[in-house]
Amino acid sequence: MRRISTYLIALMALVGFAVLGTSSPAAAAAAGNPCGGSPYACADGKFYAWNGDNGSRCEWVGNAPTLGSCTNKNYLVGNYGYPCSGCDWIRLYWGSSYTGAYFCIPPGYGYGQATSPNLTFNKGSGLAGYGESIWYNAASARWSGPC
Repeated sequence: MRRISTYLIALMALVGFAVLGTSSPAAAAAAGNPCGGSPYACADGKFYAWNGDNGSRCEWVGNAPTLGSCTNKNYLVGNYGYPCSGCDWIRLYWGSSYTGAYFCIPPGYGYGQATSPNLTFNKGSGLAGYGESIWYNAASARWSGPC
């Protein structure tokens, strides 16, 4: 029960601070873009991950060679970067220091384990972690161009 309530609080934080022009927070979260269709409507220049063990939020402005207390404990992720050419997508990596397979998060998108349970590290075929769930498996992240 604690994990479910922690998840709901974090999901409300992820969706709640920017659900403008959507029919409901649940619909926005399911769609992946809680900003109502505009990738930069809730831009604050940060990448976020939430720790599934205790609900704490980790955040970065720059690259993250590790995800700190959210390493291998992520159950929500969100990209709220500012627009820039070749640097507003997030590559979420299976391994630390940007190693192994990765998953791309477009600008303005947030994903949660409950609403998107089947997301996998789907880039980097043949690399460690390829095909594994991103949930509770991400270890690093960096800004990139579209991927």
